[in-house]
Amino acid sequence: MIATRYAAALLGFAKKENQLEEVYAIAKSVAANFVQFPKLRAALEHPMLTTDKKRQLILTATKPAQSAAFERFVSLVLANGREAYLHSMMLKFADLYRAEKNIFSGKLTTAYAVDALTEKQLIAIIESRNQGQLEIEKVIDPAILGGFMLEIDNTRWDASMKRQLQTIKNELNF
Repeated sequence: MIATRYAAALLGFAKKENQLEEVYAIAKSVAANFVQFPKLRAALEHPMLTTDKKRQLILTATKPAQSAAFERFVSLVLANGREAYLHSMMLKFADLYRAEKNIFSGKLTTAYAVDALTEKQLIAIIESRNQGQLEIEKVIDPAILGGFMLEIDNTRWDASMKRQLQTIKNELNF
């Protein structure tokens, strides 16, 4: 509940300040930093760290992007002692932004890098079927051997060689 309320407030404030896209980019960056640097959460929750140091730490996690709206939001979060919820707030903000802008996210996993034309065609097909914009994360995983796996929201299409070989193996009872 806390994260949702703060995220909704940030969405409204960023819209009002005409900084919605900037704040969205920052929110994605901060959320990614929480995943990449697990000690970030522990540092923000440490009682001996001053509010100014916490502010500096959060704003460093947004570099090089900057937004006055986000900086004011950080001040509000810290003033209310809600920094422990910052990661959840950023994830929820991204969800609210995507819902408002009709953006859906996906993950494309391939055994090797896909050329730009193939990627563009795949994205165009998916966007036309879902009637929205697709943000896609590309992952290269040689373990799938070939083909691709595509995850969009809660749906997964697995056209990987690994899955096809597993299906054949199961049918032959090996």
